[in-house]
Amino acid sequence: MKNNYRKFYRIFLILFLLSFSANLFMLTLYLKERKGVPTPLPKESKGIQEVKETQEIKAPLGMVLLPFVHIKNKDYFLLCDKQSKILHLYRSEEGAFSLIKSYPCIVGSNNVDKKEPGDLATPEGIYFLTSFLAGKDLPEKYGYGAFVLNYPNFLDKKEGKKGSGIWLHGSSDRLERPPFSEGCIVVKDEFLKELIRFIKIGDTPMVIVDTIQYKPVEEQQGVFQLLSQFLKDWKTAWESRDSAKYLSFYSRDFVSSDGKSYQKFKEYKYRVNQSKKFIQLQMDPKCFLLSQKDGGQIAVVRMNQDYRSDNFKSYSRKILYLKEKQGKWEIIGEVTL
Repeated sequence: MKNNYRKFYRIFLILFLLSFSANLFMLTLYLKERKGVPTPLPKESKGIQEVKETQEIKAPLGMVLLPFVHIKNKDYFLLCDKQSKILHLYRSEEGAFSLIKSYPCIVGSNNVDKKEPGDLATPEGIYFLTSFLAGKDLPEKYGYGAFVLNYPNFLDKKEGKKGSGIWLHGSSDRLERPPFSEGCIVVKDEFLKELIRFIKIGDTPMVIVDTIQYKPVEEQQGVFQLLSQFLKDWKTAWESRDSAKYLSFYSRDFVSSDGKSYQKFKEYKYRVNQSKKFIQLQMDPKCFLLSQKDGGQIAVVRMNQDYRSDNFKSYSRKILYLKEKQGKWEIIGEVTL
């Protein structure tokens, strides 16, 4: 009995080794045939593929992005294209703009410019990211967290637009579920975590457009020169304490950061300048932008301002809104962040 069992065991062992050798030989042949064939990305990596493809987007020869006149060197900025549902991250490099990365995103289901609360539309315009809210303090749908946009901004309010709570936020779900938001710009959590490294609260502009438009480089350079000179002349007039000269830089439609009309602002400035012995200003412009939906006729300048006089001093993060009228720029609004 024992001899039969040993004989059976030897036969089984031989057959097993032969089978194993054959399978190993077939596997070796298969791997040789597969050598050099790239391994496909897993299904959930589709979003990454889309990002790599959009990195190849370039402006037409001799053209630049319409909204961006000048961004301080080495600073980053964001551009959201609502039609393509892509959020682009750019960096300013010695006067030129380099596309760093592009992220698939979702926007409001109502494909118009936002006007009212609950209209499910994403606003179009020039905004700044004013604060960050951690996801742990928010409902789960906001994912890792949210950057708050300054909607409605000065121009939105001037146009009578209403609503609030427009954020750039994360999502723990796949972007395909749901395919739209209630008006916010939504990216995957992994993308939001990347963006956090490049965003400076209060400094980083986020421009939202229906679709990307371009402008000739020469025209954009001309606009930058005009706006830069405007700031210098405005500063000189302010420091001179010549109220009439200073007020010539302002539109009759001007509204101050504290809600003063042009007339009230004029009366206030005359009183203030009469009481001053000197005024000194330091200005640090961060960016010069154009409103695409207004055909580039409205400019937005974000700057830091250090004001000193014999009886007062202040430091402010300021946004100037300017409008071109008959070839001349005028300040129509002023906001402190």
